[in-house]
Amino acid sequence: MESSALFRKIEYLPTSPGVYLFKDARGAILYVGKAGNLKHRVSSYFQKRDGLDGKTLALLEKVADIETIVTNTEKEALILENNLIKANRPRYNIKLRDDKNYPILKLSTTEEFPKLTIVRRIERDGSLYFGPYPSATSLKETLRLVRSLFPIRTCRDTKFSNRTRPCINYEMERCSGPCCGKIDPDQYREMIQEVRMFLEGKNTHLLENLKRRMLEASENLLFEKAAKIRDQIQHIEHVIERQRIVSDDFVDRDAVGVYRQDHTIVLYLLFVRGGKILGGKGFSFPSTGLPQEELLSSFLHQYYRSGKFIPDKILLPHDIPESNLLEEELTELKGRRVQLLIPERGEKKNLVTMAEENARSFLLTASEAEAHRQQLLESLKEKLYLRKTPHRIEAFDISNIQGVYAVGSMVTFVDGEPEKDRYRHFKIKTVDQVDDYGMMYEVLLRRYRKALEEGDLPDLVLLDGGKGQLHVAQEVFRELRISDVDLLSLAKERDIKGRSSLRGVKTEEKVFHPQWKEPLILGKHSPLLLFLDRIRDEAHRFAVTHHKKLRGRTMKESVLKEIPGIGPIRERALLKHFGSVERIKEATLEELAQAPTMDRRSGHSVYQFFHSASGQENPKVAIDSLRNGREK
Repeated sequence: MESSALFRKIEYLPTSPGVYLFKDARGAILYVGKAGNLKHRVSSYFQKRDGLDGKTLALLEKVADIETIVTNTEKEALILENNLIKANRPRYNIKLRDDKNYPILKLSTTEEFPKLTIVRRIERDGSLYFGPYPSATSLKETLRLVRSLFPIRTCRDTKFSNRTRPCINYEMERCSGPCCGKIDPDQYREMIQEVRMFLEGKNTHLLENLKRRMLEASENLLFEKAAKIRDQIQHIEHVIERQRIVSDDFVDRDAVGVYRQDHTIVLYLLFVRGGKILGGKGFSFPSTGLPQEELLSSFLHQYYRSGKFIPDKILLPHDIPESNLLEEELTELKGRRVQLLIPERGEKKNLVTMAEENARSFLLTASEAEAHRQQLLESLKEKLYLRKTPHRIEAFDISNIQGVYAVGSMVTFVDGEPEKDRYRHFKIKTVDQVDDYGMMYEVLLRRYRKALEEGDLPDLVLLDGGKGQLHVAQEVFRELRISDVDLLSLAKERDIKGRSSLRGVKTEEKVFHPQWKEPLILGKHSPLLLFLDRIRDEAHRFAVTHHKKLRGRTMKESVLKEIPGIGPIRERALLKHFGSVERIKEATLEELAQAPTMDRRSGHSVYQFFHSASGQENPKVAIDSLRNGREK
């Protein structure tokens, strides 16, 4: 679309709320944005170009068409914008790739005897959630501390309900023994309330309660009980001394810092829980040239989503567009009011300043790591005689059991880091026997036939194996006429029995190159070998994980389908009720007969299938168990 036609289109844009899409000449979406007034927002990009930076100008130069989608409200526009960004991943929108939900402590208050567990998603189930914790290590340290101060139960519900005598934790005074009536529900509830106060940072109230209980025990001549409470108080006071309090209102809040340098922007979240800094997390993005407030708004919408911990207050360095809409959305997700604040002074301003300083530090550290990765890739090109620097590497592995449940995996590393959006699984379709070369041929042919069609070839392909796998890849590349992609294969080290000793001797890992007759030995501690090992091991992990899922699903179906009178409905009901085939196998006849959709006859069929008259295991189950241990 010519510029004059584009400006005419902008002139007639609606003034309603909605979403706008900037597209290039091929129709590809460059950027997705939302607005309360579409015409006002879009025209603002094209009116005053003098104050815009190079990246924004480059974006606008590529805009050949503008599409708008009108919505009834700004809130609908916000939801639609998020959906379109996730679906289309436009080049100029920031894309939050960190899908990890940080670990959270869950206190299941709806149970008669609640317990603390580690979860990664928040549900509206009446439980209390504390966190998130930036690392599993910090969470486990908190959990260990809580359990040392408060003897709450740690066992699973299944074990808890079936116990007839206390476990060793009770003997070691690490559990109060609620499973066997060693503590009444009211006393246990009082202890859970103390746990809650401790995790919420209300240590002053907690210490007052404990001191009151210690005095009561002492006055009633219960000196042993009073001594235990005294020790508990001392432990808590010691913990409080080690914790840095940055807020005396004990409100959960996140402080957001932003730092921009050259072509990179960093957003850093500082987590404050119960008045204490628990840690933080940095996110680095290529600078799109768009206003910083828009980038920050887009980040917050993507980061705080359903299942994430949302604090009561989020401290921002500056205002963002439609902040009131984001507050409404977060309030709905959390179930109580969430505030976005821009502090101007005091301890809250200090937290934002601290977050900004962490953002700057994160960028410097990330820049050093990036420089190191680039140096490593250049060294890889030079030492292994590659045609080009391997910015994008695709690695492959095959996993199967004697040719059964065979799968292939592909992992992708971009500039030395895994890009999980590009990971792929391949279910082997043409090979049904033990033939690793045939399986590798099928996987590579399918992958690079499609890659050629899409113009999506990597710089380097890495295979798990020796010369044989390399020859397979060469054959595929010859067949597809691919000549500008480098190939390497990496053979694992092996144990070779020495003649004069029963102990094996480990061979070095070998790197095979199409142009060399002999493999290259890089040395055990070579940074290049460690880097290639990391990629190969990730491909192996990805293949084995999928293989196990496929095998487990198939074996469940194959075993239960063999039982007379057990159709798909009963099969699903049994698995849902017992959780696994192993538990179905261990169930008694009465338990099977009383399970959902089951009766006495069908229960008897299942029981007979798993237990013959002589007490031996069913041959079908035995074979599947044997296969289970023969994974490649």
